[in-house]
Amino acid sequence: MASVKIVEELRVFKEVCNKIRTTLVAGREEVVSPRAVTKSFLDRVDRIISTPSTKNAENGPGPWDNENTTARWSSECPFVEKADGWTVEYCETNCESCGAIGHCMCNHPIPNLDLHSLPEASYRQFFYQQDHWNYYTDEPDTGPCVLSIKQEPVCERFRILVRSSDHYLHGLLYASEVGANMHEREEVVSAIGKEMNLLTFFKIAQQPNIQEDLLKIDETFVKSHHKVGVIRVRQGQRSEEEIFGNEHETGPFDEFLNVLGRRIKLQGFTGFLGGLDKERNLTGEQSVYTEFRNLDIMFHVATLLPYTAHDAQQVNKKRHIGNDIVCVVFLDNSHTSFNPSWIRSHFIHCYVVVQHVVGAHGQPLYKVAVTKRSTVPLFSPELRYTRVFAHSKTLQQFLLTKVVNGERASYHAPKFLRLTNRSRAQLLMEMVAGLTEFSVATKQGRATRKISKRSNWLPIGASRPPSPLVDPVREKFSNSASLTNDFKHSFRGCELADVVFIVGEDHIPLYAVKAILACRSRVFRHMFKEGKTSGARFTSPLSRRRISSSSGLHHITSSPQLSRKTVSSSSRSLLGRRKKSGTTENLVRSVSPERMTSPLFSCDDSKGLDIKEQYVIEGFNDTVFGEVLRFLMTGGCTIRPSIVVGLACAAEKYDIPDLKEACIQRLPDCLTVRTICSILTKLEKYLSFAVAKKMIVQCLEFVDNNAYSILTSKEFLDLSENMVHLVLRREDSDVDEIVKVKAAFAWGELNTKSNGPDFKTLVTPLVKHVKLHLIDPQEIMKIIVPSEVFDTDKVMTALAYQVDPQSVEKDNFTMFRPRKKSNVLSSR
Repeated sequence: MASVKIVEELRVFKEVCNKIRTTLVAGREEVVSPRAVTKSFLDRVDRIISTPSTKNAENGPGPWDNENTTARWSSECPFVEKADGWTVEYCETNCESCGAIGHCMCNHPIPNLDLHSLPEASYRQFFYQQDHWNYYTDEPDTGPCVLSIKQEPVCERFRILVRSSDHYLHGLLYASEVGANMHEREEVVSAIGKEMNLLTFFKIAQQPNIQEDLLKIDETFVKSHHKVGVIRVRQGQRSEEEIFGNEHETGPFDEFLNVLGRRIKLQGFTGFLGGLDKERNLTGEQSVYTEFRNLDIMFHVATLLPYTAHDAQQVNKKRHIGNDIVCVVFLDNSHTSFNPSWIRSHFIHCYVVVQHVVGAHGQPLYKVAVTKRSTVPLFSPELRYTRVFAHSKTLQQFLLTKVVNGERASYHAPKFLRLTNRSRAQLLMEMVAGLTEFSVATKQGRATRKISKRSNWLPIGASRPPSPLVDPVREKFSNSASLTNDFKHSFRGCELADVVFIVGEDHIPLYAVKAILACRSRVFRHMFKEGKTSGARFTSPLSRRRISSSSGLHHITSSPQLSRKTVSSSSRSLLGRRKKSGTTENLVRSVSPERMTSPLFSCDDSKGLDIKEQYVIEGFNDTVFGEVLRFLMTGGCTIRPSIVVGLACAAEKYDIPDLKEACIQRLPDCLTVRTICSILTKLEKYLSFAVAKKMIVQCLEFVDNNAYSILTSKEFLDLSENMVHLVLRREDSDVDEIVKVKAAFAWGELNTKSNGPDFKTLVTPLVKHVKLHLIDPQEIMKIIVPSEVFDTDKVMTALAYQVDPQSVEKDNFTMFRPRKKSNVLSSR
């Protein structure tokens, strides 16, 4: 379905560009983000070709469904006042679980805590320094357009990135979706141009430095550093002067700053400063800073910026906060409100308003609303109900995600989009002009210059990388796609095979050609070389096996005239009973064709084969090893969630870096709430491989973002004790502590055996990292105390902390200490 969606977006690409351009030129204050405009065009097409019920039934919710959810979950907010040109995101409805209104404390998972993807960042991630092709054209109505296209190594799909001054489009498509032959790249590019209704044709870009120039253009508009304002509003304050006049003091606001990030000293600070001074403390001595998902965020805290006694407007404070795109507003208590019109700023487009309230037991709680300019598109995570956050990691994850997505969405407001599109148009015009000049100069055989303005004149071929992608002579005579296609058909049987592998516990025979495997894999080449040089000495019976030191494979050499009497008892169980002598032909036919699972490398008719070399493969099943052979022999294979782990480890063992990297890139697409536990179980089996440890890190990041759904799933109960401990001790997971406790108890009840350790002994190590003081007192009395898993002193200390945090000596209890960061696979 994703491929079809990309094709539909290609068909409306020009209309989207023209709509955005005319709206910006006319100066209309509308939502003109490419995502929202594309959705409006696709909805119009859907209304023409199908009914709404059919669309929903077949396609389900689309990626832009949250663009039109305002009427469903946005309403008046009691602590954010209405203002012209601003909209409020807030909802106060009955909770579906407990029926509460306004102050719901249910452990609902927060949907969509992902950062909004940036198409401009796709080139570095998927194309840069990889084999791909770049094309360009100059349309009369939309202007310069640059296409990057790459064929995926294992799937029969193309990844495309289309750039124009007004719109970026990135995605995957099948060649068949545009009516082209996947083995003819030029035909695919031409079909893409037809789907986009282009009046001109794409021309290949062969300029030597095209990758670096494209990267510079794309990353001009990608930010990895963010500066965010933070202001405090006290009860009764209703003007900018009063708000900026607040000075710093300890209390609830100080605790809230600890949620946003860590306190740092500005003098000598080496990280991102966001315009603050680090030499002479001109902007204060301290600030709040955090690193969030590879992003640097510096907070401009109004109360930490210098206060000028005789300046009512506090210009030094407003100079920083007034130039931020997003601002966090902290309201002291439930009687305080905020109006975005109080702050006079042309840059602030979004306020994340946090109201501090006191819980029933004196603990700090926070209610959240968002107000943004009406020209800013909606952004996740959504506030589908009034959620009261505790002082926890969940609140931090929600706020930081909302702040970053709010800034990214604000850049699609007309004020910023006009500047962005104007700059991008100029850069693309210079690039296309340079590529055209280079193409003409190449045909005439004269010198030409680089695209960059500041670069020097270079002769053709200077600094040219040795790649067929930029060499017109090589490109003309290469046809690797046809070669791969021929290989697929040639090796569909076993008549050309000269080596057989006996794979897995079921001893499935798989066939291959030694020469191809040796060319494609250093490990196989070394293994075959040793087997060839020592084969003359191994004329002894089949039971005498030699293990290759480099590959760990059992190498079996056999003679066509081997007598059945020489076959060992272990091999006899594999081969089965035969009436006549056990020749190589009988050895190959000993396993029935029904047990052969790989259509490329198994064989239904092995009669007449005279294969002298055979190897026993241990550690991988026939499905995994069959796909390894498929990749080596044909250049492609299928990476399914059930084999992605084994395939990556096999690629590492047999030194196939392309396949290993493809599995690593494929893993995030394989991770779902249902598959994550089975993948973790498989990874535990392959912990001796470095790629398995790398994959575990990826899996644990997925666990952090989907912890509630995973911990409450039935698949979680099938994990081993080590994996359960690894998941539960994560501090970055967006789940409340009581959910971890319930998951550990459920796992313990299922895995407690009559002849094994009792429930308490089994569960206690799993919950020793749980922070009891963050669990609601009612849950502690209802679940924690009756279980008798936790020490009474620890439980009473947690309850005392919730009543009065100052009454507890935190150094005496591990639950109050920040956990030391260590390797995810370290011991307990």
